[in-house]
Amino acid sequence: MAALKAEVRSGAYHDSIGLMQLQRALADQPGVLDAGVVMGTDANKEVLAQSGLLVAEAGAAGNDDLII
Repeated sequence: MAALKAEVRSGAYHDSIGLMQLQRALADQPGVLDAGVVMGTDANKEVLAQSGLLVAEAGAAGNDDLII
């Protein structure tokens, strides 16, 4: 059974290269089926929603918040 978990870090801006590297590293962990690491913009939250990765706490994140 799969479970979704999200962490939101308020005001924790990171550039897209670092976020992509972290996302790949997380996705490569044993037992992880998929991972998303993005800033909390509406466009990024839409991508998470389309991927089935948007949970309530991530949906409430603001533009300057990091969603893991």
